[in-house]
Amino acid sequence: MFDLTEEDLKAVYEQLKDRCSLVFTNAFSLDDGFEEDCAILVGRREGYILWLYEWGGEFVLDVLDEKMTAGTHWHPEDVEEAVADILDFFEKKPDYKLHRFS
Repeated sequence: MFDLTEEDLKAVYEQLKDRCSLVFTNAFSLDDGFEEDCAILVGRREGYILWLYEWGGEFVLDVLDEKMTAGTHWHPEDVEEAVADILDFFEKKPDYKLHRFS
């Protein structure tokens, strides 16, 4: 899609902030050693961590194990899809196929 912005990320947060335990921060580099900060939504649930951020006009949604040794990611196409994916993360039993980081 390549036209999503930080404002779209804020729109996801606004729709979910009263329904899910999410943090909206600008300190991504503190979470994963990225070289530059960017806005990110962070959530935790039952041994998993969720990150949603905008990068290069796309959403990136990562789900990792708590030790951050394995994970998976995909690209929600718009605000509505990102909201639905995050609700699934918080409301359904997790069954993500995580891949080990090398």
